[in-house]
Amino acid sequence: MNTHKLIGVALLIAGCTELGLLGAPTPPTPAFSLYGGDIVAVVPQGYCIETKASNSRAGFAVMVACDVIAGGNERPRLNGFATVQVGAVGTAAVAADPDGFQDFLSTTAGKSLLSVNGNASTVSVGGVKQTSGAVTVRFTDEAAPPVSGLQTTEWRAFVDIKGRLTTIAVRGFAGQPLSASEGQALLENVLVSMLANNEATPSVIET
Repeated sequence: MNTHKLIGVALLIAGCTELGLLGAPTPPTPAFSLYGGDIVAVVPQGYCIETKASNSRAGFAVMVACDVIAGGNERPRLNGFATVQVGAVGTAAVAADPDGFQDFLSTTAGKSLLSVNGNASTVSVGGVKQTSGAVTVRFTDEAAPPVSGLQTTEWRAFVDIKGRLTTIAVRGFAGQPLSASEGQALLENVLVSMLANNEATPSVIET
């Protein structure tokens, strides 16, 4: 995760059960332009882009329940915290050798990549598989989470979109963690939204 962009988001998680407010509520934002519109981050149902923590020019988007941003109490059935990080053109690394990428994630170097602080010793890989052209992994990182209040288990997908390595990360909340099946389902919901919406270009907001 792009941790420096999430300093403000940490304020979200301090209150309101699992989340509080990031200042004044922002309008619901279902899609967010990255890199000038070359890629569009599109949310699954019940989610919105948290524009204050996202960074279009850096290819980074944060997705949370829409009512969290609005300051309400409604939550989607799969209530979590998701990020999308899109790499530069030419960084695609999955499609050429998905089996090799899958094997890599269980190595020490792969665990270092998964770790929030680059320390492989804090990471335990629970399962790796391929789906929808992506390699997905479930792992536990005992290091402090990138945002206070998130659970230690993370689901992450690596997929190539328009020649760019794209990483999708999902966690639940420590007070209401996602189960293994719920986390995988939310991850795949975000993945499907990203893949389905990067052929046509919906209306987006860019900041």
